[in-house]
Amino acid sequence: MRSNRTVLSLLLIAGAAVMSLWTSPSLADSPTEVTPLPVVISPSNHLIRYVGRFDTSESSGPRCSWSASEVELRFRGSALNVSLADTSSSDEFQVVVDGSPSSVITTNNPSGLYNVYSGTNDAVHTIQLVKRTEAFFGVAQFQGFQLSTGGKLLPLPKPSNRRIEVIGDSISCGYGDLAPNQEAHFSATTEDAYLSYGAVAARALHAQYVCIAWSGRLMWPTNTMSSVYGMTLPTVSGSKWNFKTWIPQAVIINLSTNDFAPGVPAAKPWEKGYEAFIARVRKHYPHALIYCASSPMLWGNNSTISREYIHQIVTDEHNSGDNRVHYMDFQTQLESNGFGADWHPNVKTHAIMAAVVEQDLKRDLGW
Repeated sequence: MRSNRTVLSLLLIAGAAVMSLWTSPSLADSPTEVTPLPVVISPSNHLIRYVGRFDTSESSGPRCSWSASEVELRFRGSALNVSLADTSSSDEFQVVVDGSPSSVITTNNPSGLYNVYSGTNDAVHTIQLVKRTEAFFGVAQFQGFQLSTGGKLLPLPKPSNRRIEVIGDSISCGYGDLAPNQEAHFSATTEDAYLSYGAVAARALHAQYVCIAWSGRLMWPTNTMSSVYGMTLPTVSGSKWNFKTWIPQAVIINLSTNDFAPGVPAAKPWEKGYEAFIARVRKHYPHALIYCASSPMLWGNNSTISREYIHQIVTDEHNSGDNRVHYMDFQTQLESNGFGADWHPNVKTHAIMAAVVEQDLKRDLGW
């Protein structure tokens, strides 16, 4: 039974890599008509907080692509709209009202006005818009906000100084975590980065969170995360991220699933490729703890050997003098907990993984 699951898992993971090349989803119908609100807020207003990699080079508004990119604002009023442009017309954003997940916005038009919140009377609310879908969809741009009559933006509380960055593949994106079972295939509606292990752990730890992940990507040697890691908008040529603007205390590298699913790569070349990537991360974040995580999707011999390789990498880093590199153990997902699309972790498994992150960071950083 397990061997059959493993074979199917490998085929579907390979399919995810093909899916990662898809950048031109079909356009949906125009968004439901939304009544404009009278108080217009510029997307560059200093009271709006953008968390993640946002490109601010265009006057029409900040742009983002990566999973879990977040916009946060606090206002007094009875309603809030957002003006969004989107190159894919199928991105999804989780609306979070006063800390509780609410509706989901689907960008079903290249440019549109969307209602974020509607209430019965004026009150103070904190709203977050969190990108549920991943980077290969393209670029979303926040072009402004609207408030009800008399509404006004208010200052947000001081942000947490705790910061976590996750670098990964489809698992870290939350690929298929909302799907009913492993027979489902990729769908934007079942991919939810808000419920991925990194995001869940960050909320539990009261930390800011950035996710740099893309389905189907490898550590080495081709189709790598390294090739897009330095980009603000990974589908826009020449888009470069300034690493000095946001420095995490913890970086979790979760890349091995797509390297080992087809078969075991040669040890030394793969380990050297991984260590070169660690060196690159270390250059940007000299003092961060860097965690090298095992894959919850690998089974049997491939899982065993991948863990051996990663342990060896951590040992090599320690021997070279970098004791701030650690191993993070994500156990192989259990059938009893169910599966998401294409045998990916579901929400329950992501919660289990989040508990591992929370435990390790509390122990190592005193959080």
